[in-house]
Amino acid sequence: MALKGLDIFKMSPKKNCKECGSPTCMAFCMKVAQGAVEIDKCPYFSDEAKAMLNEQTAPAMKTVSVGEHKLGGETVLFRHEKTLVSKNLYAVSVCTCMDEATVDAKLADLQKIDYERIGEHMYVEFVQVANNQADPAVYAALVKKAAALGRPLVLECWDVECAKAALEVAGKDVILDGATPANWEAMNELATAKGVVLGVWAENISDLYDTVKNLEAKGNKNLVLDVTGKTAKETLANAVLTRRTAIKDGDRTFGYPSIVNLAKLTKGDARLETAYASMFTEKYASIIVMGSMTYAQALPLYGLRQNIYTDPQKPMKVEAKVYPLNGADENAPVALTVDFALTYFLVSGEMERSGAPVNLVISDASGMSVLTAWAAGKFSSSTIKKTFDELDLENKIKNRTLIIPGKVAVMKGEIQEKLPGWNVVVGPLEAVQLPKYLKDKEYEAAAAAAAAENAAKAATASAVEVKELSFDELLATKVPAIEVKTWDTQYKGYNPESSTFVTIGERIHCIAPSIRKAMDERDPEPILQRAYEQIKAGATYLDVNIGPAEKDGPERMMWAVKLLQENFNNVPLALDTANMKAIEAGIKVYNRTNGKPIVNSADAGSRIGYIDLAAANDAICIALCSADGIAKDNEERMMHCDNMLERGLALGMDATDLWFDPLFLVVKGMQDKQMEVLEAIKMFSDKGLKSTGGLSNNSNGAPKNVRPIMDSALVAMCMMQGLTSAIVNPNDLRLMETIKSCDIFKNHTLYSDSYLEL
Repeated sequence: MALKGLDIFKMSPKKNCKECGSPTCMAFCMKVAQGAVEIDKCPYFSDEAKAMLNEQTAPAMKTVSVGEHKLGGETVLFRHEKTLVSKNLYAVSVCTCMDEATVDAKLADLQKIDYERIGEHMYVEFVQVANNQADPAVYAALVKKAAALGRPLVLECWDVECAKAALEVAGKDVILDGATPANWEAMNELATAKGVVLGVWAENISDLYDTVKNLEAKGNKNLVLDVTGKTAKETLANAVLTRRTAIKDGDRTFGYPSIVNLAKLTKGDARLETAYASMFTEKYASIIVMGSMTYAQALPLYGLRQNIYTDPQKPMKVEAKVYPLNGADENAPVALTVDFALTYFLVSGEMERSGAPVNLVISDASGMSVLTAWAAGKFSSSTIKKTFDELDLENKIKNRTLIIPGKVAVMKGEIQEKLPGWNVVVGPLEAVQLPKYLKDKEYEAAAAAAAAENAAKAATASAVEVKELSFDELLATKVPAIEVKTWDTQYKGYNPESSTFVTIGERIHCIAPSIRKAMDERDPEPILQRAYEQIKAGATYLDVNIGPAEKDGPERMMWAVKLLQENFNNVPLALDTANMKAIEAGIKVYNRTNGKPIVNSADAGSRIGYIDLAAANDAICIALCSADGIAKDNEERMMHCDNMLERGLALGMDATDLWFDPLFLVVKGMQDKQMEVLEAIKMFSDKGLKSTGGLSNNSNGAPKNVRPIMDSALVAMCMMQGLTSAIVNPNDLRLMETIKSCDIFKNHTLYSDSYLEL
């Protein structure tokens, strides 16, 4: 069983020397426990401690290598417990029982499976060669023919002499699937001498266990388990039992990858074989032997495999670079999008369908979709400028037409300012519109207009001296006048000393088209209306998300802060943007009468500087317990929590001004992780820390009528674990009633018959 970080820390040198790259020995030990670093990175662990730790932190299932392929190494049964490590591989079977024409046809057909999906090369990885004859020469000839394809082989052969002959011509990337209770000693000697992986099979699971025990006693741990039974039901039971025995029971005798031979079970029924293959892709075959593999079989199977073996904690990304499509050269226009893999493949597919040459530039957006990346500040004029500089597009591309996604048309002006030598045009809203757009060159008129506008700006700029304002000058000159209206509700105040649950209203968010338009045009009505609705519903704070706002972030945030506070009796606000200058500007005009401003949000990675900003301005800071992607487990969450807490306290912050966010996860897809989030909240509470988070994330993708039910149930469970705040939709009546009731039960509010109206 893998050790916890604390267990490893007990054996550490406790020097805090930072030579390993971690700030403390505790942080290093936690990374070792997570598998993020090797224990050898610390030069001060004793050899004895290293040996013991390497043994105890090794996965319950051994990793077995066959050529470039790795099998096994799994640590969990289900992908959402942590992640699955080694994807299962497919093999096509040929046999000495087949005539030469059939063999040739099978070997030719399997080579036709050769395509790319979301950046992964899809092909048949192995060839299985089965033997049912006693003639070594016949078997060796078939093995030699299969080996000519250059792919690793699975040799299913229980005859020792035939196996010897086969190994002489098979190459080195081989699994000898031939050890049984009757012949294991001879097969072990043969496999060991040739340095190949040995496959083990038995009539029943008990004999399989004993045979593996015997082989391990001889020192052979380079094994795979052939769990194929007489029926599909028996085979599935064997596959599940061996995997569970290793991972859940910690019995490493069954801690090896497995083979399932569907060619035996389905006897040529391709539809049945495909159905069985999907089942064993999920549970738990490392190599699945097929009687055949056609495109009709490959497309669903490889798609399923890719979905299962994609780490849900890491975004699906493609490399940020230029992708010349349809023979594009330096004279072709440039189109821009993000590095989210699904976006890339959808967009590139439609562009290829157009037949028009185009240079598709991928900007690093941390694997987010276009709008999400834009709202998070990961896809902005600055990041795009950085991409263009890093790729040296100014010198590599002569065509100056730059097509940006239609969904971020609002960025056109900012991008144009950052890239003045380019003619920025807004492309279609949807990828499906791209073929016609590119084929008919619909962008040309807009590009010509942009070129003329750029020329006019350049002429004006040369004639007029432009003085760049300092930050203080910006504050003094650009605070806009605010029209104050009379509303039938006003913010009634908030006591920070109270234990009452803090609700942060989430509905003033630039990702909503109406709010984004209102902010762009400085139109107060849509923003004030949403603020009014949330305050009336009982929101404690309002979150104000202005997006990246690179061009006018400080002005935009100051306007929003003054607008909301002057109209609603200084309602307290959470300032939410990737533009730190904008948050600082918002704080400068912020009225603290009803509560400190909240800086939303820091993390333990690239956004840790937000803690510094909060500390310098006596603000509250929401601290996401993540760094580069979602934390794998609570040990990693708490490591991030401790690092951010330490930083905040060192800067003079009160611990109560750091509100820790465990990151609420989507139930649809990460159901298994929900209890972990609840446990993390309890761990924050046990430390005396405050906590918050975007609670409604949990129900994303659920039917509209289901979301209030799930949100209200979750908030009740979270509050009983110690959650002190949440970013929510206050207009959800069921949710707010649940919160108020939980506050009653937790003795945070005195009971009255009218408590729901308070």
